[in-house]
Amino acid sequence: MTMKKEIKPDYYDTFTCIADKCSFTCCQEWKITVDDDTYKKWNCLSLTKQDNQYLDQYVKQKDGTRVIALNEHKQCPFLNEQKLCKLVLSFGDEVLSETCVLFPRQIHEFEDRKEYSLVTCCPEVVDFMNQQDKICFTKNLNELDEDMLFQIRTMMITMMQDQQFSISKSLMMIFYILLDIHQKGILKGIGEYKDEATLKELSDAIDNMQFQRLDTFEENNELFLDMAENYRKQELYTSYLEPIAVRAENLSGDYDQNKMIVQLQKFEKQFSAYEKLFRNYLVVEIFSNSLMPESDLESMVVMTQWIAMEYTVMKHAIFLSWLIDGQEELSYTVVRDYMVVVSRMMGYDQEDIYEFLNKSFEHLIWEWGYMALIIGA
Repeated sequence: MTMKKEIKPDYYDTFTCIADKCSFTCCQEWKITVDDDTYKKWNCLSLTKQDNQYLDQYVKQKDGTRVIALNEHKQCPFLNEQKLCKLVLSFGDEVLSETCVLFPRQIHEFEDRKEYSLVTCCPEVVDFMNQQDKICFTKNLNELDEDMLFQIRTMMITMMQDQQFSISKSLMMIFYILLDIHQKGILKGIGEYKDEATLKELSDAIDNMQFQRLDTFEENNELFLDMAENYRKQELYTSYLEPIAVRAENLSGDYDQNKMIVQLQKFEKQFSAYEKLFRNYLVVEIFSNSLMPESDLESMVVMTQWIAMEYTVMKHAIFLSWLIDGQEELSYTVVRDYMVVVSRMMGYDQEDIYEFLNKSFEHLIWEWGYMALIIGA
């Protein structure tokens, strides 16, 4: 039997959980799924011999899925005061649910290959990304002769890593190309956009467009409030979400437009210091979420919309926090923490993403102008 190729970011194997040293534990304010095999094990296990309560008593049904019931502090009941897992201390890793064993790893298995990545729901992963000058993979994606969807994704990654284009322009160009290929068909479309002259023409066209900064601000403000709504109702991530959500609500009414333009300009200068980090984040998001084993071209378009929306919500959350802090300098801790929070808020399954987009927008697939609106110049 032929061994499957394995593709992963080159820092993947160096990652280890830092457990009690973590600044943002994954055992709090989050849905921790319990798979069937783990649930069966927990039916006959208790934390101590004196404890008559088996582990399955800590599980509840939520949205049709078994999850660990968090305690009154919104923490996993198995988390001890030292931020270590009681299950691991008592039984070892083999008793953990699949979610806890894998997190923050993500694995997609295709017919001919396995792809591995690390998600930004973990602050240690964000730190890893921040340390990379450029995301490299264990295999050169451009040298792999894979199917057309793989080639399209490689083109998307290459474009996101091309520093002659800003992040916003890269996202707009990627989405334009995806829509065009979706309309024309894969074979015709992908060949056209391998031509540098075509890409320059597209880039120049975007440069000549007029973007209304306040329209982008207002749309992103509403997007953020929409995404935060359920988490606020459940009182999750309260210390992070509530102050900025209240500020967003206040800004949904009247505000001084001239003052806001000045603040947005100042923020962009501060945010630009993290361009490398966000470029790396988007490369990994495109690699891990735009192409999955059951993907087709439509799902690539849809997932690219979601990735762009996650980025804009993330950026807007950071902006709101920066406004509240009233600091000229944007701290890395604020950036990292809101990357983690928004990643956890928007870490939906593909089925849920489709449901959200269908409910929230007139059409599942956006017009290009909407992408341009939320991304901005």
